[in-house]
Amino acid sequence: MIRYEALALAIACLNDAFNPTSKSFQLRNPGMLTSFRPEKKFEEGTGLRIFSSMMGGFKALTADIQAKAAGKNPGLKPEASLREMLILYKFKSDGDLQYIVRFLRKALLDESVTGATPVTYFIELAVQES
Repeated sequence: MIRYEALALAIACLNDAFNPTSKSFQLRNPGMLTSFRPEKKFEEGTGLRIFSSMMGGFKALTADIQAKAAGKNPGLKPEASLREMLILYKFKSDGDLQYIVRFLRKALLDESVTGATPVTYFIELAVQES
């Protein structure tokens, strides 16, 4: 499992992205990403992006995670922790952090993942399938 994809899936699950009645599902926005560019379609009042497909929303989320992990977000330093990154996705509670840590440990088969794990842990190139 690719690390940044596992994190994207954990975020999507916490955002209830697979529940057809959730806002995340309706907007096809598993990361509940906001729009910073007026040419992108977004929900009035919230600024949440509206994607044409769930796959498009998931790709945007994985790209956002990769950019943050690579230090391309002014609000997140390269030495930042997973906890600090999750705050940018509006996950501030210890319960949310613990859910994501447990998810990542199982998905990545890596018990060393904690809230203090550096965001650089999620930088990796996709492995080509044979």
